[in-house]
Amino acid sequence: MLGLIAFAALAAADAGIATPPQKSWGPYTYDTVKVGDGVYAFIETMHSIVSGNVIAVIGTRSILVFDTGQHPPMAHAIAEDIKRLSDKPVRYIAVSHWHDDHWVGNADFAAVYPDVQVLAHPFTAAQIAERRATFAGAPCKALLEKQVKPMRDELASGKKADGSPVSDERRKALAVEAAGFDEQEKECDQMRFRGVDLTFESKLAIDLGGRTVELMHLGRGNTAGDIVAWLPESKTLLTGDLLVHPFPFATQSYITEWAAVMHKLDALDATTIVPGHGPVMHDKRYLEDVAALLDALSAQAHAAYRPGMTADELRSKVDFSAFSDRFSHGERFIKINFDYMIGQPAIDRLWQELSGQWKPEGE
Repeated sequence: MLGLIAFAALAAADAGIATPPQKSWGPYTYDTVKVGDGVYAFIETMHSIVSGNVIAVIGTRSILVFDTGQHPPMAHAIAEDIKRLSDKPVRYIAVSHWHDDHWVGNADFAAVYPDVQVLAHPFTAAQIAERRATFAGAPCKALLEKQVKPMRDELASGKKADGSPVSDERRKALAVEAAGFDEQEKECDQMRFRGVDLTFESKLAIDLGGRTVELMHLGRGNTAGDIVAWLPESKTLLTGDLLVHPFPFATQSYITEWAAVMHKLDALDATTIVPGHGPVMHDKRYLEDVAALLDALSAQAHAAYRPGMTADELRSKVDFSAFSDRFSHGERFIKINFDYMIGQPAIDRLWQELSGQWKPEGE
């Protein structure tokens, strides 16, 4: 989701962090990780405009791809990588949710595998259809320019928004981030729309030949239409942005319901988890940390809320400092982003829930 990424980029610049790519392909980088027998994750290294993890599940007859990422050239390269890994066709794309960084690559996969079917929850399909006129071309460029403007202003003036001077370290980081936005802007003209072909409400089992993928919608969470993929034979779970490392994305989410969904995921007893962003996990500790965080936020907000209370008043009643330390592990970049994401949009959404004044997703 383009609108989500600007803060993370600015926070990285504020922390003076510029993570060098482990290996390079075009302007973006990704690693191919063998998750298990016939399961591969394509994980982008840090960049100004993040791209969701792309996962290929290979059966004896066909392949399912879970999410297709943000960048058209990278999606095309991953599709070609899959051809080298298997001679079986990609018959299915499952889209975890409607944020751009998880489905924009659909068209590029379809160019390589023209018989592919795109699957999603009905809410996700509708949101993607609404994005058709704005996700690419001039609207895409305008949004990127709006997001990168604060960086360009700081670079030009040598001052932060509060008037304090920009350090050399921050200037270098800002320049790297702004250059990433320039690369993404070039891609706005390459993006092509490929919507959803088939929707399902709660569960859909896909037989790939020798391997079953269970697609499930377990309730509202990060979005109203999140789906996960469960591979029962290998106890492998693909979560989309219900689980994101190193901190949750909670911009337009449903915090109390999300907590309940996380407990359902915990009950699956997965031994391998591929999150929407971040590394492959081989235990449930991080999943349980996110569930505990969401539980605590919801419990505190429900206990503190009184009719007529403002979002800022509710914010002052919720203490998540212990979780901030647990998630950040002393890393400033993570702490800045975590404190913003939980302290601002997550609490705003709890206030909307408790006051009955939900703002529709996508606004």
